[in-house]
Amino acid sequence: MKNRTVGIIGIGPRGLSVLERIIALSMDTPHQPLDIKIFDPNLPGSGCHDVKQPNHLLVNTVSSQITMFADESVSEARNVISGPTFYQWLCERPQDELSPKTILPNEYYSRSLFGEYLNWVFHYLVDASPSHIIINYSPYEVIDIDKLDDYSWNLRDDRNTLTNVEYLYLTTGHTKAKYIKPDTAQEISNPYPVKEKLKYISSNQTVALQGLGLTAIDILSELSIGRGGKFIRTQGGSLEYSPSGNEPQIIAYSRTGLPLSSRAENQKGASEQYHAKFLTPLKVATFREQGAINFIKDVLPLLIKDMEYAYYESYLSQKQGLIAAQKFCNQFLYSHPNEQEILVTETIPIGDRFSWEILAAPIPSYAFQSPAVYITWLIDYLEADITEAQKGNISSPIKSASDVLRDLRDIIRDVIDFKGLTEESHRWVGSVFIPLMNRIAVGPPKERIEEMVALLKSGVLKLNLGPSPEVMSCSSTNSITLKSTVWPELREQADIRIHAKVSMHSPKDDGTPLWENLLDKQYTRLYFNGDYHPGGIDVTPNMNVIDAYGMEQNNIWALGMPTEGNKFYTFIVPRPGVNSTAIVDAGRAVNALFKQLSCTQSEGEQYVTS
Repeated sequence: MKNRTVGIIGIGPRGLSVLERIIALSMDTPHQPLDIKIFDPNLPGSGCHDVKQPNHLLVNTVSSQITMFADESVSEARNVISGPTFYQWLCERPQDELSPKTILPNEYYSRSLFGEYLNWVFHYLVDASPSHIIINYSPYEVIDIDKLDDYSWNLRDDRNTLTNVEYLYLTTGHTKAKYIKPDTAQEISNPYPVKEKLKYISSNQTVALQGLGLTAIDILSELSIGRGGKFIRTQGGSLEYSPSGNEPQIIAYSRTGLPLSSRAENQKGASEQYHAKFLTPLKVATFREQGAINFIKDVLPLLIKDMEYAYYESYLSQKQGLIAAQKFCNQFLYSHPNEQEILVTETIPIGDRFSWEILAAPIPSYAFQSPAVYITWLIDYLEADITEAQKGNISSPIKSASDVLRDLRDIIRDVIDFKGLTEESHRWVGSVFIPLMNRIAVGPPKERIEEMVALLKSGVLKLNLGPSPEVMSCSSTNSITLKSTVWPELREQADIRIHAKVSMHSPKDDGTPLWENLLDKQYTRLYFNGDYHPGGIDVTPNMNVIDAYGMEQNNIWALGMPTEGNKFYTFIVPRPGVNSTAIVDAGRAVNALFKQLSCTQSEGEQYVTS
């Protein structure tokens, strides 16, 4: 039988999932030889997880909750290729100077080690592939494609070499934005790679750090640990920072003025999750049948109820024991809303009750009395958050509730994906809910927030401006003025500003030749919900790319970041035992490939656009 050719552009985590599914399903079709052509200028598998980046930059997920292999939990997985989780791989990795001192399932390890794991997975899959599969990896960037008369694809790489494939997967991951301003002596627009980009900042400079998310955590780490500073655990258990003298002064600020909340100690193992009691899959399916969904009106109240349930289950388990918690939760679950309020009022002291409003907007009015009062409140707030994180994501009521947002992401996907929301509601989710969810539930390891507090107390870091300060640059003096909007008399001066944000640009703003050409040639179209473009290109539920004329193309698929907007929260790594959406999407796309292969009646069959 004729060899069929499959192209994969980008072999980071999403491309690996596609390759894993192709190899797994090909076990059932030994009569059908496949020639897989893979293109990526980076180390195969690693994607944006550079194996040469500093060891102090950490993956934001505990090691036991990361895998690149399907398992029995994955819907329609069919064949499963057994392979190690990140934690299991670390346990058997040969020891060297990069090896962690201890390897534990609930610890966070470096992104360089994770990149090494991804590269290992690539070679493991190549070794596991059956004899009728040929895998060719090219360390080059595909810059253009053309659809031929027989509907196959001609790929042109940066050597000007052409490669023809019949089926094509676009898994390009994070790419560069077209409109990011070039770095200057006064402004760093893209801080990655951090060691290279920040090395010219001297200890006598002051840095204005715009943003308090995960990228800011990386920058703080590089400008402290990366500069030879040390965080020291005292006998009392607190963390103190010992400066090296090579650190710049850092003034950090953001729209909210709040850092991300810290991740709690993991008490859920690799795959335990909270199961929805209110925002159930059945409820979401009912919403979808009724038409476009209003997230604030229909979804958010149920999501908050699930957070309340988890909060009170944890709270009462700690205070009164398991049976009391079960009794309360039964009543809470099967009562009307007004009865739920009465139950909470009669059972829970007022100061201990769950409050979505405080979780969403925690800064009290008294904190704005003065900068001194504000920074005292902020340090107390961060230390209280650390204390809750130390209790764990089951034992801490507030962390248990916050983790619901992470555990129910697949249900939220079922709400949002493929025009599930009204246009107005989709705009609100993008501008309000996702940043709020990130702050509450997708923060860094608690140790990073401890380090932030230690940096604040040491004087290396300032967070004294409050929310949304004004930023003014003066080209004549090469200085930056930061003016508080809460206390107008408070101003800070800086020498250089760093934008602490990873670009989440749309393909329309992509700076890579491939995506410019895909759009220009109308092989793809941008995804819109009404007049709103949240990002990404238009694809079908099987991840088939839809062209500019609205036609589904049955031999080209896109997964991951190129679809972000049409799909919700695609930039996660797969987790074992939870029917991971990344592997499910790859499975759908690869199942569609094998369905077409099985329907092939002759070598001359055309690949038509449906």
